[in-house]
Amino acid sequence: MSTPELIGGAVLHGGDRATLHWVREYPHSVATLWTALTVPAVTRQWWADLRADLRPGGEFSLMWLYGPPDGLEWWPGQVVALDPPRLLEHTNSEHGVLRWQLEPLDAGGLVARTRLTLTNELEGEDAWVPLSLATWQLQLEQLERALRGEPPGWTTWPADHDARLRLLRAAYEAALSPGG
Repeated sequence: MSTPELIGGAVLHGGDRATLHWVREYPHSVATLWTALTVPAVTRQWWADLRADLRPGGEFSLMWLYGPPDGLEWWPGQVVALDPPRLLEHTNSEHGVLRWQLEPLDAGGLVARTRLTLTNELEGEDAWVPLSLATWQLQLEQLERALRGEPPGWTTWPADHDARLRLLRAAYEAALSPGG
């Protein structure tokens, strides 16, 4: 396996906080991406199970669907800002603050395209940064597959993606190290 391409992942540091940032383009409408972020039947196909009350201050709790069934738990969160279908910002007990921005792109009227910008503000140890970058990259790749109609295969997800996760994490660690 060759060195993975670091697609759109960047880090800005500020004190004990790291801001992770991705920009991805998808050949789908803003409405399709909004649905993928906010409708539980669709979030289950690429990200997590979702309990959401889509209003500022409302619940936005997630349960990742890979791992042993008896080990899955809800990670509570709350909607911070909402401007459907362009902006969703929410907290998550394990991932800090997540901000999803959707921007329609002109593709000459042939295919709807959307630019997704994801910003994740993390607090805590720098050791989490490469793993978070790698994990989010895998999730955004799964979003792309889900939008094509490919099932997630959550029961085999860890085994299927472990090698790629380790490779991505090592690549991000190298890129973020001094002189990297």
